[in-house]
Amino acid sequence: MGDARVRWLLGLALVLAALRFVVVPWTQSQVEQRQQLEVLTKRLDRSASVVANAEAIRAAQGKVSAATAVVRQRFPQVADKDDFRLEAQRMLAGIASRGGAKVVLFDWVVDGDASKAGLAYGRVNARIEGPFDSLVSVHGQIEAEMPFAAVREVTLDFTQDGASGLSSGTTTVALVMDLYYQPAAAVPAPASAPAATPAAAGSGS
Repeated sequence: MGDARVRWLLGLALVLAALRFVVVPWTQSQVEQRQQLEVLTKRLDRSASVVANAEAIRAAQGKVSAATAVVRQRFPQVADKDDFRLEAQRMLAGIASRGGAKVVLFDWVVDGDASKAGLAYGRVNARIEGPFDSLVSVHGQIEAEMPFAAVREVTLDFTQDGASGLSSGTTTVALVMDLYYQPAAAVPAPASAPAATPAAAGSGS
């Protein structure tokens, strides 16, 4: 009776060992293989979908490229940053002059880089003086004629002439602007068309 019990216990131990060292690893490997097959199947499905929709994908890429090219046209290609800075200052002075105001400060304070967009920019502190009505108009014209300028801050300082009213006084507007441009070295112009210059971008002034 005792021998039979010992044999039974030894058999049970062998079964448990087989389960632990053979069956369980085999089951785990089967699960891993199934997961790998699922991943490969999904990849194949995606590849098949890409092939089946290749024409639609190319058309979508073409639309994105065309839209990107249109947006980039607002940012002038610049070979010389100093020339661009002077041209931007002239443009701002011309806009202010036509609006009955004047630029009293144009300070290019820092250079920046928007590498993900392929652009660079200069941050400018500008101050413009004139009647309040004129400055409102000038602000609108800056956005219309300098589409590459992003106005970050606007501060108004009012000086009234006694009781004659706000419109007859002198107002100063302080602007903090980022002037974005395409560095010519980073974005070469097509061979069939000459690169746009800052002067061309500012032809409206």
